[in-house]
Amino acid sequence: MFGLSFAESIIFPIPIDPLLAACIIAKPNKVVFLTSLTVLASVIGGIFGWLIGLYLGIGLQNIIEYIPGVSIHDFRNVNQAISEWGFLLSFIGAFTPLPYKLIALSSGATGVPLLIFIIGSIFGRGLRFSIVASLSYFFGEQAIKILANNLTITTVIIGIFIIIIWFLII
Repeated sequence: MFGLSFAESIIFPIPIDPLLAACIIAKPNKVVFLTSLTVLASVIGGIFGWLIGLYLGIGLQNIIEYIPGVSIHDFRNVNQAISEWGFLLSFIGAFTPLPYKLIALSSGATGVPLLIFIIGSIFGRGLRFSIVASLSYFFGEQAIKILANNLTITTVIIGIFIIIIWFLII
């Protein structure tokens, strides 16, 4: 479970949610352990993705100087905006069906501070995998049908709700 959760955050194309559900259905007494393990591995994988993005991002800054109509100043302004909204973007990417690996790479490449990325990832992945784990624990086999049919729309709706609350608080 750890290895697949880690790999899913960087390169593995299949979401880990169904495997987490199946593991919890098979071993319901390990729900907290399996959920925590999945969150930990996913966030550690995300950190590796962030580092890859960071090192690729340095090359991107060098390339930008040669793109007509785009200045390094504009690129830095975009990086600043992403730094300001880094937590929210990290959270949304970790929680919603957006490919987390892309969020991790982009966060590193655009300069989202690592600590902000980690905190957003812990909250986002923690909430997402806790929902999957809870459904699996309480609904068993039915959870897989619920997840297969409703996970995308459910996470998108909850994500939009969280964004609205975020903007109301700020």
